[in-house]
Amino acid sequence: MKDKKGTPGSTSSKSKKSKKASSRVTAATWEATAAAGAAGRRAQRQAIGQASVEKAARRQFQKTGGQAIQAHIGARGRRQQARRDSR
Repeated sequence: MKDKKGTPGSTSSKSKKSKKASSRVTAATWEATAAAGAAGRRAQRQAIGQASVEKAARRQFQKTGGQAIQAHIGARGRRQQARRDSR
């Protein structure tokens, strides 16, 4: 029976691909892939931050918008009263 591994130094048809060679091939694309991944994560974080800012601004306007309406109503009442007092 023949040894499947073969003798050291002999090349067999089932030899594994050298890790050293594959790392050289992938190293060229690794940096571009990593940069693209980082850019995607940065864009996602930015979108989340933008949405939270918009949400906070909307919530703040809901509060201040109501106060502004009430202030206008109060100012109109004060003007009417001032007109009555001036007669």
